Amino acid sequence: MKVVQKMILSAFSLAAVLGTSAMAADLSGWAVSGYQAASEAGLVSYSVVSNNLKDSITREEFCELAMNLYKKLTNETVPVPAGSPFTDTDSVAVAQAYNYGIVQGTDDNTFTPDRLVTREEMAKMLVSTLTASEIVFNIADGADTSYVSEFSDGGDVSSWAMSSVNTALNYGLITGVTDTTLQPLDATSREQAIVSVNRSYSQFSTSSYAVASMPEIILPENGANIDTESFEVKWSGISEASSYHVIIKDSSAKAVLLKDVDTNSITVTSSALSKGDYSIIVGAVLADGSEVYSLPVDFTYSYKAAASALSAQSAHYTVSDPVIQNVIDTAESFLGLGYVWGGTTPAGFDCSGFVQYVYGQNGYSLTRTTYTQWDNDGTFVSKSELKPGDLVYFGSGGSPSHVGLYVGDGMMIHSPRTGDVVKFSTIESGYYNDSYMGAKRIVN
Repeated sequence: MKVVQKMILSAFSLAAVLGTSAMAADLSGWAVSGYQAASEAGLVSYSVVSNNLKDSITREEFCELAMNLYKKLTNETVPVPAGSPFTDTDSVAVAQAYNYGIVQGTDDNTFTPDRLVTREEMAKMLVSTLTASEIVFNIADGADTSYVSEFSDGGDVSSWAMSSVNTALNYGLITGVTDTTLQPLDATSREQAIVSVNRSYSQFSTSSYAVASMPEIILPENGANIDTESFEVKWSGISEASSYHVIIKDSSAKAVLLKDVDTNSITVTSSALSKGDYSIIVGAVLADGSEVYSLPVDFTYSYKAAASALSAQSAHYTVSDPVIQNVIDTAESFLGLGYVWGGTTPAGFDCSGFVQYVYGQNGYSLTRTTYTQWDNDGTFVSKSELKPGDLVYFGSGGSPSHVGLYVGDGMMIHSPRTGDVVKFSTIESGYYNDSYMGAKRIVN
């Protein structure tokens, strides 16, 4: 029966692959069927899918996948720990994985949640998850290198990981990167992790495979060219869903819109997007906490603002404080400058590089990234107390992913994203209103 379920799923997966371009910036063609199967089984998570799937997965993110796998293999309701055993993360999944012996800390008090997971570490955590789930399987002896030795770089596998890597290869939980190389010390991508977790579930689960139908995006159609200021994103409703995650990523696979709704449609406007190529993924949150995600739909946004709207980008903001006026004048001198990922100079800025440079030119030293600025620079102020010159931060979860310089009248100047330019944007509607996290004052 289990084999039949797998065969049916494979047929559905193939149909899905043929029905979608699978050309989203962060989902490789080889990973599409594994991603779909993992999604249908409720194995993926929002923190993983909302990031670039081709980028490396962190220890904290992998714990979420591992605990999803544990729950699906055991059909247990896993208790929420009273607190975290670590000082550097409050992740429930990390605490659960630690309590079940799936992971360990990097020392007695820390977990180092953002450290990347190597391929041999992934094998270790997968085997530990199966062991915690009390799955019956054969664990290779630590001295056994029979499967590892088939790869030219098998000697790179650490002694502490040899048993797990050999076991994972034996059961097909992981495979070589090529026919001859294993690359055990390389970082694991999120899509590799999703596929390997799905292989583990497929190999050892005795339950029905699908948790629920995946949402199917109806609008926009895959490959659509949208030239209107606003458009509807609509998807098939899932009867078991309590809410939905909507994720839109740009051509570099950076999330530019993250929205949670309890309906099966939203309206997107030009305040959230600039001209360029995008992909949409929709996730359904089920009553038991499981999440199932759609395949990505790709579209091009080609709307060009009317001249009257563009003229707002040449506006000049004035304030009574001469120090802040100099800061704003410096920022406005870069209007129209193209965004550059990692840019910190007038050759091109990213968002945090822009505000760091602007304040630096006026005698104030800021740290480099949105995260470090949020944690270390200035003092927090409420939205009701915003003044020109304050830094405004946006994102989801505990850390911001974007920063701009508030200039007054509900507006900020910022360097938004790849393909865009330094410009003014409102923080009182659209994406920046929905994702507003807080503000820091640099000049008191």
